[in-house]
Amino acid sequence: MSDKIKFSPVGNGDQALIILNDGTTLLIDCHIRQQSVGCTDGTMFDVKKDLLGSIKKRNNNPYVDVFILTHGDKDHCGGYIDHFYQGDPTKYSTENREAGLIMIDEMWFSPMIAEEHGNPNEEAYQIEAERRIKLHQKDHVDKDLPGNRIRIIGYDGDKKYDTLNHLRYTPGKIVDTFNTRKQTTFSLFIHAPFKETLASADVDGKNTNSIVFQARFKETALSKEFSCLILLGGDADYIAWELILEKTIESGKDVSESALDWDILQAPHHCSWTFFNEHDCKDEAKESSLELLKYARDGAIIIASSKKVVDDEDNPPSQLAKDTYLEYIESSEKFLNTSTEPNESAPEPIEFIMTAKGPARESNKKVRSASGSAGGAGAAATIITQG
Repeated sequence: MSDKIKFSPVGNGDQALIILNDGTTLLIDCHIRQQSVGCTDGTMFDVKKDLLGSIKKRNNNPYVDVFILTHGDKDHCGGYIDHFYQGDPTKYSTENREAGLIMIDEMWFSPMIAEEHGNPNEEAYQIEAERRIKLHQKDHVDKDLPGNRIRIIGYDGDKKYDTLNHLRYTPGKIVDTFNTRKQTTFSLFIHAPFKETLASADVDGKNTNSIVFQARFKETALSKEFSCLILLGGDADYIAWELILEKTIESGKDVSESALDWDILQAPHHCSWTFFNEHDCKDEAKESSLELLKYARDGAIIIASSKKVVDDEDNPPSQLAKDTYLEYIESSEKFLNTSTEPNESAPEPIEFIMTAKGPARESNKKVRSASGSAGGAGAAATIITQG
């Protein structure tokens, strides 16, 4: 089994699933729209059914090893209440199983959710995180059970979690253990959120403070080069990315030479112009944002997790943003939109497996041959033309 990543068609929203070669699963955000569940007329892709078919079961109960909520906007946590189990894992019932509720062994929780929440799913995620945090604060005997595990990402303004710093991941941290299992060929480099943006009046709250990370894949444990690098950053805007560029470069050559590289970039904020500058698209792209795009490796791919990108007033997605991205990749075939793959009338998840030569597109359950090189690795030239 090879490592893989799957980007689901969820409209203007995010949902990505990483499946490692040992079966470990990392779900990044969710946007399970109710009208897609059980859909059989082809108007929408049944994201819930596909997710249940992609993850493992324990005692016949479905679960993900890790759930990473980049931030609390409704298009990143949509369906959380209806489709994920909340509460004491020992009380998961037959009724919960029959309802298809998914257990979360390990939650990743940004304290920003506790400081800015505004929709029921976000509030429910916070309540579940607080339940787990209290177990750890009290050193409860069950605190490390699957279903009670938690990691705190970034900083909190009131420092209420300072006694749990052993559970905290901050920018610059390389994580290689997920749900207690140490990985030898996969890791995450945490880029953001930064302490500076928590209290800044210049930032756009949740978007600027999105969790941003680089997923790193190696062919073998002894490999010196990364075979695939993926940047995922929720709705992080140009302010956050400017800090990421600045701080990564400042951290020194050993970090900066790889931490900004990418074979796949999930276009932030659903291909919004906010990656480049202010929301209204009136200002030119920031040099820092354009500089980040230069870290693309040979054959690099852009994923727009959004509705179809068209030349209108909508933002997201932004046609201007798409046009700017296209200047930094080899061809328009390397720009993939989750709402139009393989075609607009019947979109399906965009899935890649990781090979020694980079990410290879998997289509119709058959893996196409990989080619291309970028410093010993690079994105494989196996992309289907956008529909």
